[in-house]
Amino acid sequence: MSLSAARSIMSTPKVTVIIPTHNRARYLSDAIHSVLNQTLDELEAVVVDDGSTDATAELVSAIGDQRVRYLRQPHRGISVAMNAGMRSARGQYIARLDSDDLWLPEMLAALVGILDAQPAFGVAYGKGQAMDHEGHPLDHIQGMSERFPGDALRSLVYDDCTCNVALVARRECFDHVGFYDESLVANEDWDLWLRVARHYRFCFVDQIVARIRWHDENFTGLSSPRFAEVLNARTVPLDKLFSDPELPPAIRAMKSAAYTNVYLFRGQRWLQKRAFKRAGREFGLALRASEQPLTTGVRIAWFALALPVLKQTALGRRAVGALAALRQRRRAQHESTIPGE
Repeated sequence: MSLSAARSIMSTPKVTVIIPTHNRARYLSDAIHSVLNQTLDELEAVVVDDGSTDATAELVSAIGDQRVRYLRQPHRGISVAMNAGMRSARGQYIARLDSDDLWLPEMLAALVGILDAQPAFGVAYGKGQAMDHEGHPLDHIQGMSERFPGDALRSLVYDDCTCNVALVARRECFDHVGFYDESLVANEDWDLWLRVARHYRFCFVDQIVARIRWHDENFTGLSSPRFAEVLNARTVPLDKLFSDPELPPAIRAMKSAAYTNVYLFRGQRWLQKRAFKRAGREFGLALRASEQPLTTGVRIAWFALALPVLKQTALGRRAVGALAALRQRRRAQHESTIPGE
């Protein structure tokens, strides 16, 4: 442990990293060490054990680093675990790392550095790259710049552009809007950031700072026994948002587009599971919700026909990647032209 790390034990840590976990002892040690190996080491790691029945407690005890604190609770779900960690947090900034994921060494330095230098921002987030269960990198990238540069709320209503394990927020954000909604089955982060975005600006850092592990036991994965329940719950953050009578008119005007995008997302996920009838129902909902059914129909054709065909070949996958990169560059160029940014 470095000298600065030793000093941080005796003083208030700059960053609290909350690591919620449930029966992830296989991956947990790597997650914790990816936090402890950060180049910015003025931190504490709060491991919240959500009723694990494996060797989680023994594994955390064996870490032997005083920056790691261990909390245990009965199994009550991710939101309850995150809230327990947030209530015990001592840091000026708060970040989340799921116990099967990893941070790259510069994660905190990159994002906390932005927040230190730019007090106008409440949240900084970067990109997470998928990896397989053994840690080999995959093509999928999560986290992108705001669709409406400088307007985090509009961007998040349109779609969740953040990556929950590649994000740092000021503690005051949660003091203002509250913690995670413990009634939610999933999408708890999107719900929280929608609330935060009504009061704070977000800053995107175009850098891969985290690795997201895809494995057969992912709660939101295709193999999850709660796959349908999780997917159906995707509309709940929007239901909550649009039920607010004080929602700004400009945001309320986005209702059609927001729900259309959720139905398209759900249809695409059912396609990945090869549940074609379920996918068709979701695409039908998207068409009915859309104010631009022709454009939505083109997007459905892309998801249902063109994209699956392209992904069958290496050349097609490169083409898909190139198109995604082009969209990112155009968005970044547009962002750079916004006055005052």
